[in-house]
Amino acid sequence: MSTLLILLPAHPPQGGPAQDYEYWFSHDAQAPAHARGHGERAPLSALPRADRVMALIGDDQLSWLPAQLPKVKGAKLRGAVVGVMEDQLLEDPERLHFALLDSPDADGRTHWVAVTAREPLRAHLQAIEAAGLLVESLLPLSWPQPASGSADGGYVHAGADGRARLRVSRADGVATFPLDSGGLRNWLGEDWWQQAPVSASPAAAAEAEQWLGRPVRVLSDTDRAWAARQAPVNLLQFDLTPRQRGWQRLYQAWQTLQTPAWRPFRWGVVGLVAVQVIGLNAMAWQQGRAIDARKAEQEALLRQSFPQVRVVRDARAQMVRETEALRGGAGQVGPGDLEDLLAAVARATPPGEPPLPGLRFEPGRLQLTGLGAPQRAQLRERLGRDPALRVAEDGDALQLSLRPENR
Repeated sequence: MSTLLILLPAHPPQGGPAQDYEYWFSHDAQAPAHARGHGERAPLSALPRADRVMALIGDDQLSWLPAQLPKVKGAKLRGAVVGVMEDQLLEDPERLHFALLDSPDADGRTHWVAVTAREPLRAHLQAIEAAGLLVESLLPLSWPQPASGSADGGYVHAGADGRARLRVSRADGVATFPLDSGGLRNWLGEDWWQQAPVSASPAAAAEAEQWLGRPVRVLSDTDRAWAARQAPVNLLQFDLTPRQRGWQRLYQAWQTLQTPAWRPFRWGVVGLVAVQVIGLNAMAWQQGRAIDARKAEQEALLRQSFPQVRVVRDARAQMVRETEALRGGAGQVGPGDLEDLLAAVARATPPGEPPLPGLRFEPGRLQLTGLGAPQRAQLRERLGRDPALRVAEDGDALQLSLRPENR
């Protein structure tokens, strides 16, 4: 699954020639190997298309502040963040963008809030969208670490002025200090100084090792950008939440399933579907065999009972027809005959009623004519109580017949 990471510059897009963006692209979701550990640079219109597009925001553009938030959700949450943090902010809250770290602290109310300038961020996102790229997440390069302390660490890099700077990520916050700041060792503490995992850019690695007195892990810009994909927060929140987020989540889930880590799951699903298809086909074959056997039994019974039948088309219907012919020939009354339907009418007619004015019989159907409206309604209501009969009104006549399942 191809992945594109785009580092957002600190200043907003300018007019004139297209601005270059530093980016990293991978065809297979593995960290790309770039010379000197830097990303490539190109205008947004020239960036490669990818299945997943993520934007990165630099450490110097983002601040992490603690805030005790009430238990509110939805549209009221940003207002609660602004109300709680207003005294900590140096700028108008309307000019800032806020995002909450997914996991609050142990008390369940203290959240880490990422704060950055809104307009430059919005301008970059709009420019990326105008270039036909769909940004699914905005990720920081560093964030407050869990309270366990084992993950507390730092990253040393060379600043724009040539001075080495330390970016510290701890449970009590994230901050950047010049490496030569006085009292920094006392503030960090001896445990951190001796044991904390510290990485450094290639340009600042030697100075970091001299400052600490121990080896540090060399981490290129590419390595650090790729590690940011594991950030526990997506900064596209509140008014910057991507549109059509539900469809985007489905798309992201589908793309995640294409990664090598999910290959066993994909093969398992394919195997399960194959077993189900084979099982359904085997069951259908068995059911077909049983139906064929039942039809063969019916045909054998028909030929045995009525040897004169030469051609079998519908064994059940032919057997009913032959049985009815034998019954009629023997002079016996059967369901749907005139006598049977007249008996049903007699049972439904109240005592003392005058004889029926008119009758008309066709095979399987008796029609009563000449009835008055009250007598017709009463007779229809009484005949309708018999579940074996079907009663229909045709003008001033009643039509009486057996239901198909009772014939």
